[in-house]
Amino acid sequence: MSQILTEIMTVLKDSNNLFDAEQNLMMQCQTLIATALGQALEDLDDLLIGETEYQEIVGKRERTLNFMCGAVTFKRRLVKLTDKKYVFPLDRYLQLIPRSRFSPLMVEKVAKLASHSVLRTTALAVNLLTPLSISHQKVGQLYQTAGTQCEKQREETTLVTVAKKRQVPYLYLEGDAFCVAIKAKHHHKNIFVHRLQLTEGITQNGQHRQTLNRHVFTGLNRRVVFKQAQDYLSQNYDLQHTTVITGSDNGSGYEPSCFDELAIGAKKHEHFLDCYHLNRKIRKRLSMMPKKLQNMLFQAVHNWDSDQIQVILDTCESIASDTDSLESIQLLRRYLKRNWNYLKPAVERSLTAENVCLGGCESNHRRFTYRLKHQGRSWSIPGLKAMVNVITSEINGQLEAAMLNVPAASPINVKPVNISASHFLKQPFTQHQGIKHGSLHLDAATSSAMGNLVKIIS
Repeated sequence: MSQILTEIMTVLKDSNNLFDAEQNLMMQCQTLIATALGQALEDLDDLLIGETEYQEIVGKRERTLNFMCGAVTFKRRLVKLTDKKYVFPLDRYLQLIPRSRFSPLMVEKVAKLASHSVLRTTALAVNLLTPLSISHQKVGQLYQTAGTQCEKQREETTLVTVAKKRQVPYLYLEGDAFCVAIKAKHHHKNIFVHRLQLTEGITQNGQHRQTLNRHVFTGLNRRVVFKQAQDYLSQNYDLQHTTVITGSDNGSGYEPSCFDELAIGAKKHEHFLDCYHLNRKIRKRLSMMPKKLQNMLFQAVHNWDSDQIQVILDTCESIASDTDSLESIQLLRRYLKRNWNYLKPAVERSLTAENVCLGGCESNHRRFTYRLKHQGRSWSIPGLKAMVNVITSEINGQLEAAMLNVPAASPINVKPVNISASHFLKQPFTQHQGIKHGSLHLDAATSSAMGNLVKIIS
């Protein structure tokens, strides 16, 4: 520790200002950690080789990995096993991805940052905050690698058996979709991203409300997304005593019958038409009508008063000034009639308003749409899938686990290595040259000026 303090004091004294001092200290600390980590990896390889049954050691191979502290170069042994396979014991023990030049933590951090900002901004942040230099193209490769790992981790999680399933009184499930532009040769076309959101309710956190045990399912294929939700429910929940409350806009693919399949085995299933889409539909169809009639219709729908709704719509038809307005009113009438059973208030279904915690799916689109749709962005199919997987895993708290989703190696007993930091701060030894003796060759008389100089030096 004293030697480290001495080094820091030396840097502070030699620097003209705090800016240069901090910059130099960061460089030295990063170099120290990278050097120590490289040495520790080589020492670990020495320990692992004694625990490995092999036929022969082929040789040592050098590898460079980019960590948060910078690039770390180390050498490890390549061995030939008894079954004729060639492996690196160190790579197998650390579960390193073959031919990858970035550590799992680095991939996770870059992917998480890329899910919140564009690739060039992500590359700039990495270059400013770490000793690494990375391009926006490499950021794209890393988040796609992370997306592949997230999908693989999700598929393997569905195969895990949960010992004790959760039992909750209410379970809320909402579904919706949004469009994203896909790159094409001549023009952009749109593709739907489907989402399902599962929660156990809402709790008050200070002045804000937050969902309980939220889990989202996202993908480009609606059937696959519903299958993921069905597998997750059957794996983690016992629905025998649970009331499943679902909500959607009742559009194509999100009809109440689609949610019936997810509520199989539940005590009760109640489906509601999403309030956001209902209110938007009323405002759109009655945009040419007086504000007073719109408010009256909102109140009638809220009270589930069929007679009052018919009176208001008849009034709107009588004052319609053109054919388009009349057609809009008729479309609204059919819309309300088609979804009438799903407009039934919670009180009429033996539920309280506090029991119906729906409406969060639409607002939570923003986590996806802000990244996928802003500034007229368009995506390739692989890039869109990867980004959707990364955002979904981050929301579900599974992104870190996805980066560790590799087959576990057999454990070994590794003895602790006691190495102090001064070992890496020590300057390399250089041979002392000593004093070199020389002589001047005299081609003149000893009494001359040159002769007198030779006498003085000698």
